[in-house]
Amino acid sequence: MGLLRRPLSVRAAVILQLTLVATASLSLLSVFALKVIEVTLERRNVEAGISVADVVRRAMERDIAEGRAAEGRFPAYVTSAPPYVLGIALLPEGPPEDRPRVAPVGERALALLPVYPTVDVTLPIRLSPSGAAKAGEGSPRGIRVRFHSPGIAGEVRTLVNVTLVLAALDVAMLVLFGGLLLDRSVLSPVRRLAAVSEKIASGDYALRAEGVEGNELGQLAASFNKMVDAILAAQERLRRSEQETFRSDKLATVGRLAAGVAHEIGNPLMAIRGYAEHLGRNRPPPGEAEDCLGKIVAETQRIENIVRGLLSVASPGGEGIGSADVDAVLGDTLEMLSYRNLFREVEIRRECGSPERAEIAEERLRQVVLNLILNAVDAMKGKGTLTVRTRTVEPWLPRHLATHRRRATDPPGLDPSLLRSTEGRGRRGVGISVSDTGPGIPAGNLPLVFDPFFTTKEPGKGTGLGLSVSRAIVEAAGGEIWAESEGGTGATFHVVLPGEPKREGT
Repeated sequence: MGLLRRPLSVRAAVILQLTLVATASLSLLSVFALKVIEVTLERRNVEAGISVADVVRRAMERDIAEGRAAEGRFPAYVTSAPPYVLGIALLPEGPPEDRPRVAPVGERALALLPVYPTVDVTLPIRLSPSGAAKAGEGSPRGIRVRFHSPGIAGEVRTLVNVTLVLAALDVAMLVLFGGLLLDRSVLSPVRRLAAVSEKIASGDYALRAEGVEGNELGQLAASFNKMVDAILAAQERLRRSEQETFRSDKLATVGRLAAGVAHEIGNPLMAIRGYAEHLGRNRPPPGEAEDCLGKIVAETQRIENIVRGLLSVASPGGEGIGSADVDAVLGDTLEMLSYRNLFREVEIRRECGSPERAEIAEERLRQVVLNLILNAVDAMKGKGTLTVRTRTVEPWLPRHLATHRRRATDPPGLDPSLLRSTEGRGRRGVGISVSDTGPGIPAGNLPLVFDPFFTTKEPGKGTGLGLSVSRAIVEAAGGEIWAESEGGTGATFHVVLPGEPKREGT
C-alpha cells in the first residue's frame, strides 16, 4: 500500500496501466488458446486411438472367426507397432450401446492441460453369423485396446510454450509502443511546456509554448500563451500605474515641501521686507536702524535654520560624531523648557537609569530630545504628564536585525537572534523614552510619523520636519527610533543609541 501512495510520474502510471490491461486481456486470450489446444489435441488423440483400436478389433474378429484368437495373443499388425498399442484385452461384454468408449490412463502430458498420452479404447466385437457359429457361445463381445501416443506430450509442451511466449511478446510490444506513443503525444509536449514556463518565469517573456492544433495539449499550450500575454498586459498596466503613482507621490511630496517651506519662510521674509521698506522710506535714527538691521539678521538666521533642517532630513552629515552624557543633556533641555508658558500645567517625571555616554554629538542629541519633548507637550495640549526615562540596553540588537525564527534546537528563553546574528552581538546601547498622556497616535498613522512633512497639527502650527530630522540624526549615529501607541492611552517614542565603548581598566 505504501508503494501505491507514492506519487508516480505520468510515464510510470500509464506504462503500469498498459501493462495491467495487456496482461489481463492477453491472459484471457492465452486461456482461450490453451483450451483450444486441449480440445484439439484430446480429440485428435481420441480419434487416433479409436482408429488404431478399430484396426486391432478387425484383426481380432478375423482371428476369432477362424478360431485362432487367444487371450493375450496379438495379431501381426499389432505387434508391428508396439509404441502405440500397449495392451489388448478381450471382454465378455461390449461397451454400452455398442459405442466406442475412451478413458484416460496414467498421468497428463502437461500439468497445465488435461491431455493424456495414454487412453483405453473399448470397442464392441461384431462377428458374422458364420463366425459367431464357429466361435460358440463363449466368444468375447468386446475388446479394450490401450493406446499410447509418445509424441503428444512434446507437442503439448511446444504449443503451450509458443502461446506463452507470444502472449509475453504481445505485452512487451503493447507496452513499448504505448510508451513511445505516450512520450510523443503527451510527455514531450508537457516537458516542452514546462521548459518554456521555467524560462518565462526567469524573465524571458518573448518565448511562447508550441502545441499541435486540434490536440488537447495544443489547446493547453494556446491557453498558456494567452495567460502569459494577459500577465504581460497586466504587468504593463501595473507598471504604468506605478509610474503614475510615483509621479503623483512626487508631486504630493513637492507640494507638501513647498507648503512647508512657504509657510516657514514666508513669515521671516515678510518681516525682512517690512523692516527693509521701513528703513528705505523713513530713514530712522541710527539706534532704530541698528535695531531693524538686527531683526533682519535674526530673521535670515531663522530662514537658515529652516534650510538646514531640510538638509538634515536628506543628509544628516558627519557632524553627529562625538559622545554625550544622556542624563545631563536631558536635564539641561528640561530645565530650559520649564520656563516656557507651554509647560506650566505639565507634570514632568524624570527617571534616570543610564550612567552611560552615547556615541552622538551633544547638540545633535539635544535637537532630538527637544523635538520629542515638544511633540509630546503639543499632543497633550499643554496639560498632562510627561515622563522621560533613560536606561542601559545590554545586549542591544537593533530591531531590524531581530527577525530570526526560533528553531527546535534553540535553548528555551534565549532570543534566537542572539544566536544567529553577528551584527549587534554583545553591544551596549543607551535608551531614551519619552511618554505622554495625550490621545495617542492612530494605528494607521504610526508608520507615517517619521515621514517628512507628515503632521496632524493644525495648518500653520507645524511642518512635520521634527521627527524626520530626529530619525535622520539617530540613524546617522547608528541608533534607532520608533513609536508605540494605543488609542486613548498616550504615545511613547523610544530612542536607542550606541553606548560609548568602555576603556580598558574602567
